[in-house]
Amino acid sequence: MKIEEYYASKIQRDVNLKYCGYEECAPDFRMPPHTRSEYLIHYITQGWGTYICEGAAYPIRQGDLFIIYPSQLASYHTSPEDPLHFSWLAFTGDSADTLTEQLGFSRQSPVHKLHPQYSIDESIRTLAEHLESVGFCNDFTIQSLMYSIFSNIAQSYSLSGKYQKENQTVLFEHIGKAKSYIKCNYIYPITVQDIVEHVGLERSYFSKIFHKFTGTTAQNYLLDLRIQRSKLLLERTDYTVREICSYVGMKDEYYFSRAFKRSVGLSPSLYRQNIRSRTESP
Repeated sequence: MKIEEYYASKIQRDVNLKYCGYEECAPDFRMPPHTRSEYLIHYITQGWGTYICEGAAYPIRQGDLFIIYPSQLASYHTSPEDPLHFSWLAFTGDSADTLTEQLGFSRQSPVHKLHPQYSIDESIRTLAEHLESVGFCNDFTIQSLMYSIFSNIAQSYSLSGKYQKENQTVLFEHIGKAKSYIKCNYIYPITVQDIVEHVGLERSYFSKIFHKFTGTTAQNYLLDLRIQRSKLLLERTDYTVREICSYVGMKDEYYFSRAFKRSVGLSPSLYRQNIRSRTESP
C-alpha cells in the first residue's frame, strides 16, 4: 500500500513542502537509480534494506532516517525477509540545505537514527491526511506540521551528542539554558533530572558538558546558588531557618543546615548572628 499527497503553496517560503507519504513495501520492492529536484527524507518504521547513493551502500533499518539530495543519483531496495515500511517528506527552498545540516544530515552522512522519543511517522501521516482533505488544507496548518517534524528530527539529533561535538556554540547555548533554568527555578524543589529534561539532552552527556564548561556539577551549581540566596535572606530578613530552607527550594531543614555549614563554615543561625553583630557594633 502506498499513499502520497502533493502540495503547491501559493506562497514561496525559505522551505517549501512538495509532497509526503508512506508505504508498506512488497518483498521485491526496488527503487531504481534516479535523481530528484527536491530534498527527500525517509523514516523507516519497519524492516530493513539498503540505500545506495553516489556509489556508497548504507544498511537501513527500523528507526533510521535517510536523505536524498537534489540531483543526487540514488536507489534503495528492501529485504525480502523483512520488507521496509517507511514514510517520507519532500521539500525545496533557499534554506533547505542549511536546514538539512541542522537536522544532522550531510552528503557524507546521509543516514542516521531517530530517537524513539521523537517518532515522526504519525506526524507525516497526519500531514498527508491534511493534504488529501479538500477544504481542510491551509498553509498555516501545513507549515506547522512540517516544522514539527523537522523539530523532532533536530531534537533527536541533539540527543545523539554528535552535533554538539561539532558545534561549540550549541554547547554554550545548552549550558546557558541550564543556568537560566536554575536561576529562575531554584526556589522550587527542582532536581538535576528536571534541568536535564528542560535542556533536552541525555543525562550523562549533559553532566559531562556541564562540568566541562562550568568546572562543577549541575547539582553543586544548584546547591551553591541556593546557599548564596539563603545568605541574603539570613542577612536581610527575620525569616526562620526553616522558612528560608523552603524559600530556596529545599525541603529538608537538617540537610540544608549541613550543606550551609559545609559551604560557609557556620550554621545558618550562627551566620545570621555574626552578620548582625557586625552591623550593630559601633
